[in-house]
Amino acid sequence: MGLAHDMEKESSLPDRDNGFTHEMLRAIAWVGRAAAWLIVPIFAIVLISVVLSAARIGTIVRWENDVFLFGSKLTLSSLGDLQWHLFGIMLMLTMPAALVGDKHVRVDFLRQHMSARTRNFIDIIGHLCLLLPLCAIVVFHGYDFTARSFAMGEGSNYDGMYDRFVLKAFIPIGFALMFLAGVGLTVRSLRALFKTQKAPTDD
Repeated sequence: MGLAHDMEKESSLPDRDNGFTHEMLRAIAWVGRAAAWLIVPIFAIVLISVVLSAARIGTIVRWENDVFLFGSKLTLSSLGDLQWHLFGIMLMLTMPAALVGDKHVRVDFLRQHMSARTRNFIDIIGHLCLLLPLCAIVVFHGYDFTARSFAMGEGSNYDGMYDRFVLKAFIPIGFALMFLAGVGLTVRSLRALFKTQKAPTDD
C-alpha cells in the first residue's frame, strides 16, 4: 500500500500555526489516505471478474426487487463497471491529497534550482491563475453534469451498473476538494513568502 503509506506521512504537515488552514489541509490528506485503500477491493473485483470470465459466467446472482446501483441482478458487466467506478472515486479523492502532500508532477529539473521564495511565488501564481479557475469551472459544470444524470436516471444499457450520478458526483466533489487544497496551499505559500521577506529586517 505505497499510496496509503505516502498519504500517511502527509498527516504531519508543516506550518501548524496556520490554525484552520492547517486543519483543512490535514482533512483533505486524511480523505486521500482513506480513498487510497479502495485499491484493495478494486484488485479483488478484478480477480473475481477474471475467474468468472474464464468460467463463462455472465449473470452471477438475481433478486426480485431492484437494488441501488445494481438493479435486479449482479452480472459480470456490473463487476466491470464497479471496477472503474471505484477507480474513478479513488482518483478524484486522492488527487487533492497528492497536491497537499506535494506528490504531484512538477518540472523538478527547474524547480530544484530555485530558491524557496521563488518556489512559493510560482506556486501562488499557479494556484491563483490556473488551479483555482480550473477547479471552479469543473465544479460548476460537474454539478450540472451530475444533476442531469440523476434527473434522467442514467444507467447501464448492457447489464452493468445503474445510478451513474453517484460516480459523476465525485467529479465536482473531487475538484471542490482540489479547490480547497489550492486555497489552503496559497495561504501557506503567502505566509511563507511574507516570512522570508521579513527575515532580513528581524536580524
